[in-house]
Amino acid sequence: MKELDLIQVYGDGKTVPEIASGTDIILVQNNTVQVGKLNLGEQYDFYMEIDHPKNQGDLDILATEIIKEKKPEYLKSKNSVIAICPKIISDKIIWE
Repeated sequence: MKELDLIQVYGDGKTVPEIASGTDIILVQNNTVQVGKLNLGEQYDFYMEIDHPKNQGDLDILATEIIKEKKPEYLKSKNSVIAICPKIISDKIIWE
């Protein structure tokens, strides 16, 4: 997996590419960019949630700049986009 690669999440709890629950991600939806952590339930007991860091506001600004520069097509998508978070952002995340 590379930074900003797309992650597909399926109804059975599987992801493509396969990622671990707790992976840092960027969520792009409705022209908004947010940093978070993707939490997945066990297969066949599926749930998905995205936790957001304590310093989300600052990181969302940085993530937006990176998306605009490297993957502007994500902002134009009619569907929500989940992508692998770049290390430069992951290294700055503060979880409560």
